[in-house]
Amino acid sequence: MKRLGLQILIFFSVFGSQLQGVDTASVVIVVNENDADSIVIGKHYAAARGIPEENIIRLKMSRDETVSLSEFVETVNNPLLDALMEGGWISGVKAAQKDKYGRERLAVAVHRIGFLVTTRGVPLRFANDPKMIREGASSLPKQFQVNQGSVDSELMLLSGPPDVSMEALIPNPFFEGKPVSPTDANRVIKVSRLDGPTRSDVIRLIDRTIEAEKTGLIGRAYMDMGGPHKKGDEWINAAAERVQAAYFDTEMETSKRPRGYEDRLDAPAIYIGWYQNHAYGPWREPRWSVPPGAIGYHLHSYSATTVRSATSAWVGPFVAQGYCATFGYVYEPYLEFTVRPHLFLKYLLAGRNFGDAILLSNPSLSWQTVAIGDPLYRPFGKDLDAQLAESMEGPYAAYLGLRQLNRIEAQVSAEEALNYARTLFVNNPSLAVVYRLAQMYEKRGEQKKAIEVLKVIRFIDSFSRDEAVLVQQMANLLHELGDSRLAFQVYERLLAARNQPRALRIVLLEGGSPVASAAGERVLASRWSLEARTLKTPEQ
Repeated sequence: MKRLGLQILIFFSVFGSQLQGVDTASVVIVVNENDADSIVIGKHYAAARGIPEENIIRLKMSRDETVSLSEFVETVNNPLLDALMEGGWISGVKAAQKDKYGRERLAVAVHRIGFLVTTRGVPLRFANDPKMIREGASSLPKQFQVNQGSVDSELMLLSGPPDVSMEALIPNPFFEGKPVSPTDANRVIKVSRLDGPTRSDVIRLIDRTIEAEKTGLIGRAYMDMGGPHKKGDEWINAAAERVQAAYFDTEMETSKRPRGYEDRLDAPAIYIGWYQNHAYGPWREPRWSVPPGAIGYHLHSYSATTVRSATSAWVGPFVAQGYCATFGYVYEPYLEFTVRPHLFLKYLLAGRNFGDAILLSNPSLSWQTVAIGDPLYRPFGKDLDAQLAESMEGPYAAYLGLRQLNRIEAQVSAEEALNYARTLFVNNPSLAVVYRLAQMYEKRGEQKKAIEVLKVIRFIDSFSRDEAVLVQQMANLLHELGDSRLAFQVYERLLAARNQPRALRIVLLEGGSPVASAAGERVLASRWSLEARTLKTPEQ
């Protein structure tokens, strides 16, 4: 195995092996004894997953997210290695001397750790230390002559050989499911993290993850392309193809415009996008309805520089909003050394757990990746048939029905899909189902039936913020089909909502003005148009 051209023979593999299923008794939890929240989270996770409490390792560390390289070595790396060896989790022979960075290393190592789970309070990343750059590192490209990195990514090589440097990165022998020898497997520890802006956010993540496993992941998929590099768009497009092949309702934004308030984003079970520095718009909304177990990823170089903020970067806001599985980068990773989202979804959709899916889709170790979520989480542990048999009573059941509708349309016929949609309309008359059935009728040229279906909206007095664009699309369809009066009434109710985000209100005002005019409400149409222009005018 090479570190950008430097040979590390311990990772060279010629023998095949498969990742094995994980027994909860093999999960080790690391908490910061100086952080009460860390201890509470570790205990809660152990209880929720049936992990023996003696599997919790307590270390005294800094409560800061960022520590120096020396502090990482002295308070995290070496004490954790000692604790794992003392507990029998790692068996091996220590090298005679510490390495250049002060790390204790193992000449020979075998471990029995299914997953190592770090918790909120354990440092997130360590800073670059130019004084500790090896002399041989000068042969590396300048951007890789750094030893900064993700604590979790570095801990994945805790049982690695003595000559593993901390500059640049180590290619992951497990990437893309390549055959890995038992020796190599014992040199890599699978690591995931339970972290977020607050303790309650992390506790909720744990609980909603387990809730999602009971039903399987339910909702829609949203893919946002149009980023700065062709390769990233290719990955996200491939990810979209995978979820569409699994019959999820999938929306794709392919322009350079980032998806926002003007786009539908109800029931976001899967979101993948890129090119924005920080979470914005809908992803900063505390009241947005996110399905249990939701997966969120925004490809940006510094998406996890902090995970304790609900507004900065991306990983923290995802957790704060209710997403249960996410990942990002603590420093610049460079595109080719980031997790491949299409591979990540490939392994999840095949029934793998979150921890394995991250490992198999991440090309780099000892680098910048941090994965936030329960590593045991299997969002697709149940197939669609099992979900339909068990989960048609929950708040997101209609979206499960829509997934089945997509399958029928793809595998049987449009006629059978329409019949199923009618049944779904009777049994689960949600806004999403109403809109889909109306679209199906409209496509068949049956405008009157489409209008009759959409008239259900008359009986709904208010709409949640995450449903606003869906309702707007229903109003627009009514307008296109000739019922501008009802469409106008829907817009009135949408715009009656208080404290709407500015961007969302502009979208509704601009959409509602022509509808109001068509309905004969020209004074109100002018008022809405003026308000939209005023809101769009920069404040002086």
